[in-house]
Amino acid sequence: MTLDVIYEQVYLKLGKDAYGNVVTPDSFNKALSYSNIEKLNDFLVVLEQDEEMIDNLRPFVITLGDSSSSPVYLDDYGYAFLPSDYVRYVHSSRMDYTNNTTGSTEVYRHIEMLSNKDFSYRLSTSLYSPTLSRPIATIQNEKLLVRPRAINDISFTYIRMPLTPNYDYDFSDITFLPVYLPPGTEHGDLPDTTVRPGFTAGDPSESVELEWTEDVHDDIINIIYKFFAINLKDMNSLQTIEIEKGRP
Repeated sequence: MTLDVIYEQVYLKLGKDAYGNVVTPDSFNKALSYSNIEKLNDFLVVLEQDEEMIDNLRPFVITLGDSSSSPVYLDDYGYAFLPSDYVRYVHSSRMDYTNNTTGSTEVYRHIEMLSNKDFSYRLSTSLYSPTLSRPIATIQNEKLLVRPRAINDISFTYIRMPLTPNYDYDFSDITFLPVYLPPGTEHGDLPDTTVRPGFTAGDPSESVELEWTEDVHDDIINIIYKFFAINLKDMNSLQTIEIEKGRP
């Protein structure tokens, strides 16, 4: 479901009177951004309760250090910056080698992720202190910290933030309403439209479609609808107050 369809569905749920009053493209983009994060949080709550990966989150799972990407490199103190789009930790590991009669064998060592408190405790006790075969990690101030220090790089899997959706548009010469510009198009491309202020003909569309799968889109529409329904209620209340103030 493209953003113009979602825009139309929200309009239909709210009713015609709300269309020009509240659901402007700018306010729609605010509601889109809100719904995008709200849906992500819904799935993360479920994930926290059950570590089994949710299918809807799989498109946002990134592994650094797989066959197609570089690993996360640690500095001399065992620190590394978290990726800029990081949302939630999934798992991490380091590659080790063991020698046997046939040569060297690769072994992946799981890195145990701990809270800051448990991490500090493990460092303070010799019985459970980390080793190369039993490394530990924690997250401090948007940085990953791994112990023991002798580890140079790790494989790191996390859930990234979905791209922020954006509805870009020109104006219809007939209805004077916004007309959606899909990604890959340009302002002025569509017939019977006027380029909106701030852009010139030929500027690329800044639209970004939702990354969620189709089965999530109805939930997105409902979240946006509730977002605007609350605003409509507040606006109606404000209008009533203004009318009361205006009475003699």
